[in-house]
Amino acid sequence: MRRPEKAVTDPAWCRAVLDGAPYLVLALNDGGTPYAVPLCVALAEGAIYLHMAAAGRKLDLLRADPRAGFVAVAGATVVPGETACATGMRASSVAGTGRCVVVADPAERRSALDAFARKYAGTIPDAYPDAALAATVVVRLDPVSLSGRRTG
Repeated sequence: MRRPEKAVTDPAWCRAVLDGAPYLVLALNDGGTPYAVPLCVALAEGAIYLHMAAAGRKLDLLRADPRAGFVAVAGATVVPGETACATGMRASSVAGTGRCVVVADPAERRSALDAFARKYAGTIPDAYPDAALAATVVVRLDPVSLSGRRTG
């Protein structure tokens, strides 16, 4: 990182940013070309989870090559300056690389879905509709590298 005073290496801080981010942008390999897509992100039992449709381009790509890059931003606000060049941004962000793993274990899958429900809906349902479960793939993102940045 060019500005080391903005770097954050504390894993707990990075996880808090991931937990507070409204979404994560996942970058996958599409035959040597990056394919980046925003996804909901949730944390459960120390793991990072994403979910997606049971069929589609991103699932095909991560099955072909589970390596990924990612970035998540929380608390971003514009800080007005006296001039356009003096205007800045206040934000916390996390970027990294990792491996995507499709979750097959029902207990881990339930834990991840509960984390999504808690984060985005504020409540955990007693049960998930069978049709919704059949149409949803839960992916665990296992970080290989992780770094944080605090600006503003």
